[in-house]
Amino acid sequence: MIRLTFDSGAGGRPEQIGPAPWFRVGGNAIRQGPQGNIVAAYRNHFWETQGRHFTRYDCKEPVRISFENAAGEPSEWFGPFAYVSCVDGVVYAEEQLFAKFQEESLIWRCYPTDTNWPILVLSPP
Repeated sequence: MIRLTFDSGAGGRPEQIGPAPWFRVGGNAIRQGPQGNIVAAYRNHFWETQGRHFTRYDCKEPVRISFENAAGEPSEWFGPFAYVSCVDGVVYAEEQLFAKFQEESLIWRCYPTDTNWPILVLSPP
């Protein structure tokens, strides 16, 4: 199980979502497993969850990353990483640039494989 911690960077209280067996980030929403409920939405450069707005989210636990295409077929797994951060649509795996969300096309650009995917998946190792 993993958790996402949302933070505003402005000294406010962080908000934690989870634990969950996975989180899927696609379009402007984060879905939490196992039911797939939307737990956060991206609007105007902020993540909204629990009625509050945040500039970033982090998974501070060991986590692995994969992607899915429109048919739900998965990519290879990457990691595990000690932690992952997402700031303004850019995912860092242990401080290394890993993926970027291209808002105009709603596609994730995976830098290690130079490929594009509609869904990014975070799950425990």
